Amino acid sequence: MSEIRDRVNETSRPALSNLGVVYSEQGRLQEAEAAYRAALRHAPAMADTHFNLGLLLAATSRAEEAIDSYRAALRSRPWLAQAHLGLAAALQTLGREAEATKVLEACRETELAPARDGLGHSWAVTTCRQRLARAHLLAGRPHMALQEVARALKLAPDGYGAHSLHTLAAEAHLEAGEHAEAQAALSRALAAHPHHVPAHLTFSRMLQANGSRAEEVEQWLRRAVALAPNDPHAHKHLGQLLLEQDRVEEAVGAWLRAALLDSTDHTAAFNAATALRLAGRNQHAETFYRRAVQLQPKDVASHRNLGAILHLNGKLEEARKHYDEALALAPGDPQTTTNLQRLSALLHKKGLS
Repeated sequence: MSEIRDRVNETSRPALSNLGVVYSEQGRLQEAEAAYRAALRHAPAMADTHFNLGLLLAATSRAEEAIDSYRAALRSRPWLAQAHLGLAAALQTLGREAEATKVLEACRETELAPARDGLGHSWAVTTCRQRLARAHLLAGRPHMALQEVARALKLAPDGYGAHSLHTLAAEAHLEAGEHAEAQAALSRALAAHPHHVPAHLTFSRMLQANGSRAEEVEQWLRRAVALAPNDPHAHKHLGQLLLEQDRVEEAVGAWLRAALLDSTDHTAAFNAATALRLAGRNQHAETFYRRAVQLQPKDVASHRNLGAILHLNGKLEEARKHYDEALALAPGDPQTTTNLQRLSALLHKKGLS
């Protein structure tokens, strides 16, 4: 830190900012932050420095501070698409989806703005449109998503990866019930990148929606797993299909793999537990239901199912605790109420009530 202070008087403000970039690239993040802040004290309107500080803060899980830096960058240079993109990502990290969508819409409007880094600007605006399309799709607006994808495909610079945009278009067509258009978009995606795993997963969804043979759907899912054995999403899709077909032991393998690849995924933990329970492996099922509760402590089904497996495993008092928690979250839930009544009768019979 003293090194930076000593340099303030002898180094130009842009050079201080550049020093921050060098430190950041070397992984010396505290020194990089100090350099950026020193530069901004002497020149508070440097948009690039605010932006770089925002990147650093976001990378160190300081989303609120990153938001302030990105907004400061945009006050100095409202057309800086990269700052819009970073701001939207930071807002999404905090669950502020509506605000993030507005930022992405503002980013979209910078498309024709002058930029020092033309390639970086085009890349950022294309990404903004892609993420805006995803937001529309998640909100049930597939045709608005398609409009954004169409413009993104026209704007995308060389090397952007059009296959990801074609796959997103396919998802939107599928959501809109336009299966022929979805298949055409997926064909374009796979022609551009034959090993693009999301395209294989979306193709399997389309086949399911079309009522295709389960064997054909499974073939596409297993192809996705083979292409990306460390992608939890591929294993989750396969696990779901296997559960639906009552192929429990195979489903256990797929869901366990997904849960082990991403220990923060609630759906993977919950369904791994369910598959294990259906396979009669109740002790292992308990482990994953516990993880599901830890990941989403306000989820009724997780508490109810943990209570049920504890009940089966003879841990009756702890089972009652989780049934009570499920009822606190969803008063009157009939399945939990029935389970709790059965547990209470058992406790009474054992003289433990």
